[in-house]
Amino acid sequence: MRPEQILVVDDERRIVDNIASCLKREGFNVTGANDGLEAVALFERQRFDLVLLDISMPGMNGYEVMEHIFGLDGDVLIIIMTGFASVESAVKALKKGAWDYLKKPFEYADLIKTVKNALAQSNLMADKKAVSARLEASEKQYKYMVDNSPDLVFTLDKNGCFTFVNDQFEKLLGFSRKVLIGSQFEDLVHKNDKTKAGNLLAYGISAQGKADGHEFNFRFKKASENLSHYDPYSSYAFVELKASPMYLPASDNRKERKEVYAVARDVTERVNLEAQLRQAQKMEAIGTLAGGIAHDFNNILMGIQGYASLVKSGFDKQSDEFKRLANIDEYVSNGAEMARHLLGFAQKSCHEVCLINLNYLLKMSAKMFGRTKKDIAITPDLEKKLWGTVVDEGQIKQVLMNLFVNAWQAMPQGGKISIKSENIFIEESRIDEFGFEAAGAFVKVSVTDTGIGMDNETMSRIFDPFFTTKERGQGTGLGLATAYGIINSHKGVFKVDSTPGLGSSFMFFLPAENTRVKTASIVEEDDEIINGKGKILLVDDEKGVVEVCCEMLEALGYEVAVATSGMEAIKIMDEDGDKIDLVILDMVMPGMNGFETYDVIRRIKPDIRVLVSSGYSREEELKQMIEKGCDGFMLKPFDVVMLSEKIRSVFNPISKA
Repeated sequence: MRPEQILVVDDERRIVDNIASCLKREGFNVTGANDGLEAVALFERQRFDLVLLDISMPGMNGYEVMEHIFGLDGDVLIIIMTGFASVESAVKALKKGAWDYLKKPFEYADLIKTVKNALAQSNLMADKKAVSARLEASEKQYKYMVDNSPDLVFTLDKNGCFTFVNDQFEKLLGFSRKVLIGSQFEDLVHKNDKTKAGNLLAYGISAQGKADGHEFNFRFKKASENLSHYDPYSSYAFVELKASPMYLPASDNRKERKEVYAVARDVTERVNLEAQLRQAQKMEAIGTLAGGIAHDFNNILMGIQGYASLVKSGFDKQSDEFKRLANIDEYVSNGAEMARHLLGFAQKSCHEVCLINLNYLLKMSAKMFGRTKKDIAITPDLEKKLWGTVVDEGQIKQVLMNLFVNAWQAMPQGGKISIKSENIFIEESRIDEFGFEAAGAFVKVSVTDTGIGMDNETMSRIFDPFFTTKERGQGTGLGLATAYGIINSHKGVFKVDSTPGLGSSFMFFLPAENTRVKTASIVEEDDEIINGKGKILLVDDEKGVVEVCCEMLEALGYEVAVATSGMEAIKIMDEDGDKIDLVILDMVMPGMNGFETYDVIRRIKPDIRVLVSSGYSREEELKQMIEKGCDGFMLKPFDVVMLSEKIRSVFNPISKA
C-alpha cells in the first residue's frame, strides 16, 4: 500500500521543514510550499491526499488557495493552520470545505493525531462511497433484469395493494405502473378468480418462513386497446403464478413490513392451443360418430327406398299407390339429406372440385335466397379482383345457404344481411391466430346479420351437431355443423364474431389460387329404368341391404352372387371369377374392408368392373381406388332407377357423354 501524499503550505520555511520532518517519521510522503501560488502549481502537477494549509500568507491567502485546490480535486482533505484562530475563522474555513483546523503553536502529537484521524475518516468515506456505488450498480442491474423479464413480477402489501410492478405489466396487459401502484390486486383478476386472490394474499401474509412458494392460476384483465376482433377471450391473459411471503425488516426510513412477492407467467397462447386441441379432438370424435350414424342410417334408408322403388315400378304413375310410394321416396330423400349433412360435418364426403370465383356463388346464392325472403335486405360488398379458389361448388353453395338461413332465423322481425368477399394474405406469424396450417393467400367471405347475436357460451357450441337455440321442430341443428365440416374439408377455417343484441358475423377463409377460373358442368339424369344382362357379385355385410339390392338387380335382369364379407368375395372370385361381369362392393365391412378387398379382387381379375357402394365415402380411399381403375361410386340410399343408370354407365361409359 502506497504512503499518503501530504502537501504542507506555509510562508514560514522553518515551520514547513519541521512539519515535514515530523510527518516523514510517521511514514508519509511530504512536499512543502512557501506560498499559495507555489502550492497551486504543485497541486496542478500532482494530486495529494491531504493539505496542511496556513491561512495568513502574503499574496494569495489560505482561503483563496483552498478554493483553487478544491477546483482541481473536490475530495482532497484540507486542514487549516493559523495563529489567529477564532470561532468565526474556524467556521468560515469549515464552510469552505476544510476538514479540520490546528491553532498555532500546536504540539506535534496533536498534528499527527489530527492528520491520521482525517486520513482514516477519509478512507472510511471512500470505502462507503465505493460500497454505495456497488449497491447502486447492483440495484440498477436487478432493476433491469426485473423490468425486462418476460414474466410479470410484483409485490403486494397486507391489504392486497400493489407496491411494485415491473414493466411487463404495461407490455402484456396495457396498464402502466402509475395506474397499478396502490390499486387492489383483486381488481385486476377475473370475477371468478377473486376467491383465489384472497387465498393468495392470506397465504403470503401468514405463511412466513415458507420459501418454496405456492402456485395459482389466474386470468388478468387487459386494457381495452389490446382486444382482438377475432378472439372473444382476448380481454384476459391466462397466467401461472407463484407467490412467496416476503419480510422487510425495519430501517431508518421505513417500518417492518410483511408483503407478498409473486411472479406470473403468461400462458395464454398455451391455453388457447390446448382449447383448440380439445375442440379439434371433440369435433373429430363427433365427426367419427356422425359418420358411423350416417352409415347405419343410410343402410336403413337403403332398404326402405329400394323396396319402395321396386313396388312403385309396378304401378301406373297416376295411381294412388304410386303417389303414396312417391311420398315414401320424398321422406327417404329428406332422411338422406340429413345423412349428407352428417357426412359433410364428418368430412367424409368426396369432392368434385374445380377452380371458381366465389363472387359467382355469392351472387347466385344471395339472389336465390332473396327471392324467398322478402323481409331481408342483402347488401353485397365483393372484391372485384377476387382470387380463385378450388372448391366443390355444390358444397360451398350449401355453406352459403346455411349461413343465410341462420342469419334469417336470427332476425325474426326482418333485417339486413351483408355479404363481403376479400383477398387476404396471412403471414407466418399469424397462422396460429387464425388456425391455419400454413401461411399464404386466402379468400375471406363474411356473412353479417343485424340479428339478436350470441353470447360466448352459445358461440362455443354453435358448430356442434344437433345443437340449436330454436324450438323443437324448427331445425335439426345440423346447418352450421355441416358448414363447419365442409370448410374444414376444403382446408379452410371458420371464424365467428358476435355480440348479444348487435348481430353476428360468420367468416370463412379458403386457400386461394391465382390461376384461370373454370366452371363445373352439370349432367342431367333421366328417370328411365334400364334393364341389362350379366352376373353381378354383390359384396355387403348388411343383411337388409343385400336382400333389397338382390331383388333390384334381379328385377333389372341380372344374375346375382352374394358375399357378406371381403374374404367370401375373394373366395367367389377365385372359384368363379370368369363368370363375374361386375362387382358391387361395400366400403365399410368388418375384418377386410372394401379398400383391401378391392386390391385383392383386382389381382385375381385385373379387368373386372368394380362399382363401390357405401353409406359414406372415405375420400382418400376412393381417390386411390379410382386412380387404380375403380369404375364408379354410389352413395346409399339409392333406388332401382339410380342403380340401373349407374350400372349402365359402368358397362357403357360412352353413353354418358
